Amino acid sequence: MSSKLVCGVGINSGKYKAKVNGKLTKEYNLWGNMLKRCYSDRFHLLNPTYIGCTVSNNFLHYEYFYEWCQEQIGFNNDDWQLDKDLLIKGNKVYSESTCVFLPKGLNNLLVKSDGSRGELPIGVCYHKRDKSFMSRVSLNNGYQKHLGSFNSEIEAFNAYKTSKESYIKELAEKYKHQIDERAYQVLLDYQVEIDD
Repeated sequence: MSSKLVCGVGINSGKYKAKVNGKLTKEYNLWGNMLKRCYSDRFHLLNPTYIGCTVSNNFLHYEYFYEWCQEQIGFNNDDWQLDKDLLIKGNKVYSESTCVFLPKGLNNLLVKSDGSRGELPIGVCYHKRDKSFMSRVSLNNGYQKHLGSFNSEIEAFNAYKTSKESYIKELAEKYKHQIDERAYQVLLDYQVEIDD
């Protein structure tokens, strides 16, 4: 049986089904979306932060990825997502040593919004009317908590950094017995940088 390349690079040997009862399996959906994020020019037009991302040689094979998923903590939990850059900040490679499954809310908490914040540090915006720098932090449920107004962007960033790191550690403790031990340790030590 010949294998058809997925996104020009992914190999599906056919050992594991891509669909069951006409619906894509969770494994195949994750695998296909991972390949698309890395190798689809069309996807990159709308999501330029994924330009330069790649998939390890092992993960290019659906069979390997499928079997890897079965062994991962959190894979079978609903609403958990495949994360590639918690274990290694700024990582651009999807691989078995860099990926973990995280609850959606926790994973979203770690997403940067470079395009929407402009030139200011993460968590900071400038309030023209008051001529001050405001700081706010997104919490797990999408709620934006206002942290105050400050005279400088550094003061505003420091308020954000303190609040965000504290909240991440709180969530690390909440999920301690549910997430990969490596993810737990990284979350405990997580540092918000001004250029995040």
